[in-house]
Amino acid sequence: MHSNLKPWQPGQSGNVNGRPVGSRSAFSAGFLKDLAEVWADEGREAMLKTAKTNPTVFFATCARLIGPEVKLTIEQSLPGNLSMEDWQVMREVVSAVRQAIPDASSQPPGAVLQHVLAKLRD
Repeated sequence: MHSNLKPWQPGQSGNVNGRPVGSRSAFSAGFLKDLAEVWADEGREAMLKTAKTNPTVFFATCARLIGPEVKLTIEQSLPGNLSMEDWQVMREVVSAVRQAIPDASSQPPGAVLQHVLAKLRD
C-alpha cells in the first residue's frame, strides 16, 4: 500500500475540487440547443425514416418519451370508477359479444343488449 494514499472520510468526495460550477447545466443547455436545431432541420423526416426502416427503435424511443404518468392518467379516467380488472372484464364481454353477434356493430345498441340479456336468461 502506498503511504501517500489517504482514505476518504464518509461523505467526502474523491474529487476535492468538485465538478466545475455550471458545467452540467452548460452541457445540458448546449445539447438541448443543438437538439432543437437538428430537430428543426431534420426532425419529421428523420422520424418518418426511422419509423419505416427501424420501427423497433422508433417505438422504443416513443415508449421512453411517454412516461408512467400517461398510464396513471388512463387508469384514473376509466368511466364509472371502474377498476382495471372490471375494465378488462368488460373488454372480454365486448369481445365475446362481437364473436357471438358478428354484425353487432351494425345493430342498434338496444338490440345487442336485448340479445345479450336473452342469452343470459337462457
